Amino acid sequence: MNHFDNKIKIRFVLVLFMMLSTSVLLGQLKGDTYKTAKAKGSASWVYTYAESPGFSSKKNGEMTGITVDLMKKFEEYVENKEGIEVSVTYQSKDPNNFTLFLEEVKEAKGGVFGLSNTTITDARKRVYNFSPPYITNIGMVLTHNSVPTLNNISEVAEKFAGMTVVTIKNSTNEKWVMDIKSKYYPELKVEYVTSFGKAMDAIIADPKKFTNVDFTYYFEAIQNRQPVKRHPGGDESTEQFGIIMPKSNDWAPLLEEFMSNEFITSVEYKKIIADNLGQSAMKFFETLKK
Repeated sequence: MNHFDNKIKIRFVLVLFMMLSTSVLLGQLKGDTYKTAKAKGSASWVYTYAESPGFSSKKNGEMTGITVDLMKKFEEYVENKEGIEVSVTYQSKDPNNFTLFLEEVKEAKGGVFGLSNTTITDARKRVYNFSPPYITNIGMVLTHNSVPTLNNISEVAEKFAGMTVVTIKNSTNEKWVMDIKSKYYPELKVEYVTSFGKAMDAIIADPKKFTNVDFTYYFEAIQNRQPVKRHPGGDESTEQFGIIMPKSNDWAPLLEEFMSNEFITSVEYKKIIADNLGQSAMKFFETLKK
């Protein structure tokens, strides 16, 4: 082999090494497709998640939450209806980084499911597969409990004068923030964090900050006796949550079949909601229906 051939060989090895290194660094999540699983009679699924109280959290080493329990029922459905034995692993680079969670799911392949409080939007539907909605979210404006109550969002510039809003990039909560900033509070300062939990930490520590988060964060704070106030003027119940999947996930039609087959209206599902959100949240939902 001459010197020229050696240089080509070395370059090829370097390129291959770089490709493998990049793959490892990205840590692309992969699970079995429905097509593959149907042929072999078994499926390996991967769940990634972002921490969200009541929806997807790790407590004492165990995964808990509505999405966790919902997917357990889907596993049973697949095993009973399709005769496919399902095994599951949880993989998440950083459960406290919602933006990274979205990116992980987008880049994943096959039988990968993202568990969190993920809002279904038209823009996201172009990038991801979604399950049918399993709950309607109520977005809440929260502050330290020493802040005067905001009863009408149009008064936000007056009532929250000099305050900073804390939010997460690429979230629907950020979109809400930018809408409020545009309509009512052009001078509003925006601070970014990587998780809703960190947004809650920020408002508890500093009365000059506020945030817009999903309702479960409020009930978790109340349950933990934290100094948090909900501002009725910021309540919004237009969002719906779904299980998020990469576009290459061909289990989506079966998941839709499962959830649309009266499961969401069943007593079994209502028990999942009550077990994970608690009675205070359930009573709050009942007051909204009246």
